[in-house]
Amino acid sequence: MYKENVNDLEANEIIKLINTLLKKDDILHETDEKLTVLDLNDKTSYLGSVRVYDETKLPKFEKELKKRLNIYRNKSIRSQNVVSCCQVPHTSISFKIDILK
Repeated sequence: MYKENVNDLEANEIIKLINTLLKKDDILHETDEKLTVLDLNDKTSYLGSVRVYDETKLPKFEKELKKRLNIYRNKSIRSQNVVSCCQVPHTSISFKIDILK
């Protein structure tokens, strides 16, 4: 039970950090308000994504996100441009953060 609470707190902090960056620059976006949490023997992984619709603000957001997530040693951040017939074009930024136990 305690372990889940710690994971929830960490996930909430990550979501809060990302939402703060998005609101700071008034970036049109769509986020999952919940991260996927994988609790493994040697680490806990947090996975999430953000859709950014304003390409003019994207470079600054990505730079700031990478800078802020540097507090986590084991992380990966990936961006992908998405153009679909059924959605507004956007850039999907996905991330994975591993916290070793």
